[in-house]
Amino acid sequence: RPPEPQWRSQQLRQQRRVGRSHHLGEGRLKTCAMSDEEMPMAGDMGMGGMSDSDDGMGGDVPASTALPEGVAKEIVTEADGANWKTPKKGDEVTVHYVGTLASDGSEFDSSRGRGQPFVFTLGKGQVIKGWDVGVATMKKGEVARFTLAPEFAYGESGSPPKIPGNATLVFEIELISWASKDDLFGDEGVVKTLVKEGSGWKSPKMGDEVLLSVRAVAVDGSVIEEHVALEYVVGSGAMGSIGRACDKAIVGMKKGEECEIKCSKGYAYGEAYPEGATVS
Repeated sequence: RPPEPQWRSQQLRQQRRVGRSHHLGEGRLKTCAMSDEEMPMAGDMGMGGMSDSDDGMGGDVPASTALPEGVAKEIVTEADGANWKTPKKGDEVTVHYVGTLASDGSEFDSSRGRGQPFVFTLGKGQVIKGWDVGVATMKKGEVARFTLAPEFAYGESGSPPKIPGNATLVFEIELISWASKDDLFGDEGVVKTLVKEGSGWKSPKMGDEVLLSVRAVAVDGSVIEEHVALEYVVGSGAMGSIGRACDKAIVGMKKGEECEIKCSKGYAYGEAYPEGATVS
């Protein structure tokens, strides 16, 4: 067992106490409050900073419903009015679907028939192209019918024996849910999964003082370390080997938000835990 990291607890300055609390527990990072000095001014309420992701896809700003030629969408059941967000590239989506041939309406595949929803990562090429672009326009609870030209389905080769070459396909898809996932450094070394959405629009930034509790768990479920009510300055380095990953996650969160951070060994404890860790 490697030695416990040395943590440095910093006294919050009373005259500018931030008054926020973050909790990283069971993969959850929760922001509880915000000081008066951080409340948005009237001129700061524009839409420029409202997106949950750097590319503006999904999150707080709905994705564009425009689809390429070759993908036609018909909404069968509208989503509830409260469900206005759409998934973004990298999110893990759960759907039910029924696939039929446009030529004769014959069914070739159905998750409903198997009684088991289908789960895939959006935008990573795990499914046919028409699914990646189509599901990205859907909201939770929505049922839509997509008609896909061959170039957005199985192309010239088809998928014998049920799908002939150059076949136009029709999929009725229900977006059951999705887990928002963000590759924080773009190398899959730290993947943040949203557990509970926060409120408001403000996030902590480097240099902010926060109060948090930290728990790191190995792949086998054993607790590597746990610290409660730690006073911490974001970016100070006081979190040791997991500090870079935690800092990156903290600065992208909102009040009350909870998440899980899965880290590879390079962002966690190195060869001491070569399979990485889940920091909570």
